[in-house]
Amino acid sequence: MKTQKLEANTTQKATVKPFVTPRTSRSSKPGAVCSYGKSEKGQNEDEVQYAWNLVNNYTHRDIDELLDFAKPATTAGQEAAAQNVDFISDAMERILTKKRLPNGSGLDRRLLQKFANGIDEWMKVGSSLPSEKPLYGYFSNFALFVAQCLKSVAAGNNPHIAHLILPADRSDFKPDDSNDSRRIDVGLALRGIGASVECVSLGSYADTLCVVEAKHSRNLDENALMQLFLYSANLYARQGNRRYLWGLTICADEVYACLMLNDGLFVSPAMRISELAGRKMLISWLVRWSMCPDDLLGYDPTMHRVTVHSDLDVAGSDNDDVDDIRYRIDCYDDESMETIKYVTKRTIMSADDILGRHTRCFVATRYSGSDAYSSATEVVIKDAWPPTNYPPLEDPRDEIKLLRKIHDTFKNNAPDHIYPELIVGGHVRLDQEAVSAIDTTDAIFKVAGVNRIDPPSDSDAESAWKYQPLRAHRRIVMSPVGHSIKTVQNEAELIIVLVEAMQCYSSVLDGCGVLHRDISTNNILVVRDGKDTIPRGLLIDFDFAVKVDTHERSARPERSGTLPYMSIANILNLDTPRTALDDWESLLYVVCWLATVGITSSHRVSDAELEKKPIKNWRIGSPEEIADVKRNHMHSGDNFRSNIAKKFCEQYKLLPLFAKALHKALFGNGNCSGAYLDDDDDSDKPTDGSIDPLVKRGAHIEAIITDLKKVLDKFKLEALAAL
Repeated sequence: MKTQKLEANTTQKATVKPFVTPRTSRSSKPGAVCSYGKSEKGQNEDEVQYAWNLVNNYTHRDIDELLDFAKPATTAGQEAAAQNVDFISDAMERILTKKRLPNGSGLDRRLLQKFANGIDEWMKVGSSLPSEKPLYGYFSNFALFVAQCLKSVAAGNNPHIAHLILPADRSDFKPDDSNDSRRIDVGLALRGIGASVECVSLGSYADTLCVVEAKHSRNLDENALMQLFLYSANLYARQGNRRYLWGLTICADEVYACLMLNDGLFVSPAMRISELAGRKMLISWLVRWSMCPDDLLGYDPTMHRVTVHSDLDVAGSDNDDVDDIRYRIDCYDDESMETIKYVTKRTIMSADDILGRHTRCFVATRYSGSDAYSSATEVVIKDAWPPTNYPPLEDPRDEIKLLRKIHDTFKNNAPDHIYPELIVGGHVRLDQEAVSAIDTTDAIFKVAGVNRIDPPSDSDAESAWKYQPLRAHRRIVMSPVGHSIKTVQNEAELIIVLVEAMQCYSSVLDGCGVLHRDISTNNILVVRDGKDTIPRGLLIDFDFAVKVDTHERSARPERSGTLPYMSIANILNLDTPRTALDDWESLLYVVCWLATVGITSSHRVSDAELEKKPIKNWRIGSPEEIADVKRNHMHSGDNFRSNIAKKFCEQYKLLPLFAKALHKALFGNGNCSGAYLDDDDDSDKPTDGSIDPLVKRGAHIEAIITDLKKVLDKFKLEALAAL
C-alpha cells in the first residue's frame, strides 16, 4: 500500500482518479512492504493501477536526445564510443550477410556467429509472434555479440571501456530478493572487462543494472512500459545507491530504451531490429552503457556498496540486525564544508517508488578505516531528492536549515521530550568536468547538454519533456535511532509514542516557528533505551515543514502531506492558511487508521475486513470525494462514533476513548463545531450554508490546541498506568 506524498511545489500532470494510496516500504529490510490491512492481491492491484498512471500521465515518448544521457565522460571517450559503434555494427552486418570480417579486426568469427544466429531470427519476426519467450534469447544474443566485440576492442588496450553489459543466465524469473510473485523477463548486469562473455548468474534485483520487459507484439508497447515501471521500482527498493534507473522494452522486433527520473519517464524512439538503423541504435545504447561512468548508469558515486562476507564484518553485533548489503557513505556538511564517512548497518526505509523523493534511511556508524560494522554510536542517515523552487543552498524550506534551527534552539535548553538532532547536513556533491557540483536534476540534464525548464502552467507538446521540477540531492545525519510505529506492543505504548511526538511537534512550532505539515504513521518513530523500557515518540521528516511566524504560526494554503492522514482543508486545498490544527487533525486520522487496521500483527485486519469499514474511503477516490467522506465522519460525535470509533479493533479500550476526545476537541468546539458548512439545520447531513467551520476555526486555534494538549496529558497518564 503506497502512501502517496503530495508535493505542493511540483507540477503534477494530472490528478489521478481514483486516488489510491500507494505502497511505501518502511521496514527494516529494503523493499519490505508496510501494509496495514492490505492483502498481497490488494497491493498488486494498487501497484498495477499506479504503474498505468505512470504510463498515461508521466511518460514522454520518442525523445531523440535520450541517448545523450548515457555517454562517456570525456571527449576522447565519446569519440571512442562512436568508433566502437561503427566497428561493431559493421561486424554484425558482415556476419549476418556472410561477408568476411576485415583483416586485423581481432574478432573471433566463430564466437560471434553463435550469437548472430539468434539476431538473424529476431530480424525476421515482424510486428508480432505467437509468444514473447523467443525474444528473451534473441535479445541476450544481441547483448552478448556487442560484449564480445567490446572485449576484443579492450584487448587492444582501449582505456575507455569501463565494463561489459551481460544478460542473466535465466529468463522469466522471480528475483530471490523480491517480496512479490512477479517475474522479470530479462535482467542485465555489469561485469568487469575481464569477465567471460556469457550469460551471468543473476538472481536478485540488488545486482541488476536494469530490467528488460518483452512483449510479443508491437501493439503492446504501453503494456511493456507499465510492467517495466512496475518491476523497476524493486531496483530502488533493493539498491540504496541508485540515483535513477534505466530500462528496456522489447515489442516483437522493436526495442525502446527508458530513463526513469524523479518526475518523468523518458522513452527513446523505436529501434526496429529488422532495419540496419535500428540495430545500430541498440548497439549504441549497449556500447555507451559499457563505456560511461557508473554515475551515468544511475549509481551514486558517494555511496560505495559493501557486502558482508563473514561474521568478522559484524563482530559484536546481532547478525540478524545487519543487512547483507551495506554502504560506505560520504556525508558532506554544507556549513563546515567537510565530508564525514559512515558505514551503514541496515536500511530502515527504502525508495521503492519510480517517482518522487526517493527517500532512504539507514542506521549507520562513523567510518573508522574499516567497512566492518563497529559498536560505535548509531546514527540515522536520510538520503532524499526533495523539490525546490530556489537554488539549492538558498532554499528557505530546506530540511537541513530547519533542523539546524531546531538544534540551535534546543542545544542549551533541551526539552523533556526527544527530538531529531542534526549531526551532519548537506547536499550531495559530484565531480563534473573536474568541478565539484551539487547533485540536482539540472546536473543530470547537463550531462546530455539539455537545459531543464521549470514547469509552466501550460507547455507545448514538442518540448514538454524538458519541463521538470528542480530537485536537489540532500543527505542528513541525525540521532536518535528510532523504529517503525508498528513495533509498539499494545495500545498504551502507541498512545505514549503519539503523545510524545506531538509534544515535540508543539515545542518545534512554538520555539522554532517550524510547522511540520506531514503527521503520518511513517513520520512518528518509536525510541527505546532498552528492550523492556517504556517507549518514547520521535517526530521526524521535516521535508514538508515550513518556517512560519511564531505569532501567526500559519502557512500559505497549499496541498501537501500523506494520504490518508491529510486534513480536510489540506485535501481540498482550501483557500485558508494551514495551521497547527491541520496537523492535529492528521494525528486524529493516524489514531483512527491504526486503531481500525490493527497496531500489531495479531490484531491486523484483512483486506476483506477493511473493505467493510467506512474508513477505507479515506484513501480511495478524488480529493473532493475523500474530503466529503471525512466531513461526514467528523461532522458530529454521533457520526464519528458510528462510522469510525465503533469500527476499531475490539481489543482496544483506550484508543476509542482517546480518539473520541481528540475528535471532540477538534470538531466539537462551541464556536466552530462540525465539519460541514454552517446551517440552522442541526442534522448530520451536508448543508449549503456560507461559513465553513474548517475556515471558521482559524479564529479559535489557541483554545482548541489548549483542549488538545489537555487530552494528551490525560491519556498519557492513563496509558502509563495501563503498562
